Amino acid sequence: MIESGLQTAGETMRIVYFLPGPMSRGPLGPPELVRREAFLNGAAFGGTAVEVRETDDGPASVESSAEEYLSVPGILHAAPRLEAEGFDAMIIGCFGDPGLAPARELVDFPVIGPGQAGALAAAQMGQRFAIITVVEEVVPAIRRQMRGYGLEGLVADIRAVDVPVLELRQRADQVLETLETEAHAALRGGADTLVLGCMTMGFLDVARKLGERLGVPVINPVLAALKAAESFAATGLRPSPRAYPPPRKEISPVTV
Repeated sequence: MIESGLQTAGETMRIVYFLPGPMSRGPLGPPELVRREAFLNGAAFGGTAVEVRETDDGPASVESSAEEYLSVPGILHAAPRLEAEGFDAMIIGCFGDPGLAPARELVDFPVIGPGQAGALAAAQMGQRFAIITVVEEVVPAIRRQMRGYGLEGLVADIRAVDVPVLELRQRADQVLETLETEAHAALRGGADTLVLGCMTMGFLDVARKLGERLGVPVINPVLAALKAAESFAATGLRPSPRAYPPPRKEISPVTV
């Protein structure tokens, strides 16, 4: 692990992508973790090694605020352990960024929320962005999320393709078609940049193709989070203890 300062040349940067639920025990199975790890390593800079881990508890997918909260204990249990293992940064594997602030209180390495990273990237690439997510039930949660980041005024629209997370891969052609339809509607409503509002959607690797069709930037939160993790780890940046003060007493998250 890089303790302080810049990463030295030739040193391997270790990043962990942490799934807040036991995805390998769901319908996608263990091969999905292998596929995601290969995708991340293929997109990483030379000298970066990415590992995909998951919690034993929590929901198989996150499609509601309730499921976001159920996924937090596993993240808080894992973050200190992963830091102790020598990882240089951690990516929370959910667009809703569950447990982001408390995780940053418990560790001294960068913890990246893909929703935050994707939205901040969109704010730099345009002036008003739209988020296209999976199902309508998560739209209110994403609105609260963007409000918490101070980005609500930049959000032109939040739309959904109406396909559950665990069905995205087998319905990939339909998802891309619906994404394009919803994207056109968002652009007509004033958006100039788009963000995919789901990590599984990001792993479909359709952002570039969609951007070429639409002629506007389409942010893949998987890549936005990965590049943020690499940048912060390489430059030695850590969460501010004034923003994320370590708890005075020992914290032992309960398993829900």
